[in-house]
Amino acid sequence: MRRAVRGIVRAPAWLYRHHLGWLGGRRFLLLTHRGRKTGQLYETVLEAIHHDRVTRESIVLSGPGTAGHWYRNIRAAPAVRVQTGRLSYQPHQRFLTPDEARVAASRFVRAHPWDARLVPWILRRLGWLDDTAPCDPAELLGSLPMVAFRPND
Repeated sequence: MRRAVRGIVRAPAWLYRHHLGWLGGRRFLLLTHRGRKTGQLYETVLEAIHHDRVTRESIVLSGPGTAGHWYRNIRAAPAVRVQTGRLSYQPHQRFLTPDEARVAASRFVRAHPWDARLVPWILRRLGWLDDTAPCDPAELLGSLPMVAFRPND
């Protein structure tokens, strides 16, 4: 089961590798980041829980919390590049405060109630969430670290 879930979660990466990332619209983004120890460039596809059309800011969360490699890497050095839809840019990044994360989580749950109900199930299947974690999607999502990326204008 975990293998099947990982395959589904990794499907957007396949689209980006084949230059079809634009098919995911603004819902997914390709993050290029530098390894904190090796300095090597890595690419990670993340789901945006919010995209502001005016500021072009995308908000993503780290499912495994602060243990996520991409999250730890951009904590050590800023992200190198973000591609979302047909837009590719050198990002300005900011780490959301807990209050901002709760607001973003609530907005996502209201906009995507079906997807939000799947989040706890997916995170448990990936081994990123134990049975003691909150089951309420807004509470769970609001407790995870979030990062906002927008173009440097």
